[in-house]
Amino acid sequence: MGYRSTYTTPRDAASLRPFLIALVAAVLLNLGLRLRIFEHVLRAHQSAPWLMGVIARGLLVVFAALLVAFWWLLLVRLLPEFRRGLAPSRRQLASLVWLASGMAANNLLSENIAIYRLNLSSYTLLIDALMLYLSINLTFLFWYWFVDNPPRRLGALWEQSGSAALTTPYGIVFPEETLERDVLRSDRWQPEFMDYAYFTILSSNCFGPPEGHLLVGRPIKVLHSVHSLAMITVFIVILARAINTLN
Repeated sequence: MGYRSTYTTPRDAASLRPFLIALVAAVLLNLGLRLRIFEHVLRAHQSAPWLMGVIARGLLVVFAALLVAFWWLLLVRLLPEFRRGLAPSRRQLASLVWLASGMAANNLLSENIAIYRLNLSSYTLLIDALMLYLSINLTFLFWYWFVDNPPRRLGALWEQSGSAALTTPYGIVFPEETLERDVLRSDRWQPEFMDYAYFTILSSNCFGPPEGHLLVGRPIKVLHSVHSLAMITVFIVILARAINTLN
């Protein structure tokens, strides 16, 4: 097997910091959007089918539970380890990003229900779509790093096995890696925060990986497919609705 499955936790807690900040920013954006959706409902004063009302209230309760669990895990479990200079376990990071993803999915569904139930203005929908766009991208920025980066270690991207066969990289293959391997015959380059941010932004806008980037392995392909579907929902359903309601 290649080196990408060798380590299960980040080697350096400092390298995690910008990605964790991005995830916290995503959660704060989700909280702000949830408050906006709640405000939309209070201002509307429109009757709605009882089933839609039950679903909306249920989503609100689920969001509150996810939010409490996220902050408890971050403040009680992760931050003490950071203060000691230790990197959190991969299971803790997985729990954290799953909670943030649940909040983003909750808001995405709640926004579509609000579009169905309420007569929201185009300006309101544009602001909501922008907040969804940012929160989803920040969440997937953490996801891409989580799937691709923690197992990395300094070593060959394509390792030699006993039979001299080359193993396949697992995750995102950046153009710098391919260039370094083919031209310089070395393997020292490692992706950083800006590399994953660039990949995330272009993937969300183009609904596909940026030119020169390769996706290898089922987990990263499934992750990228879910990201594309989420952004299609934002662009086609919410943003198109906002443009359609312009006077």
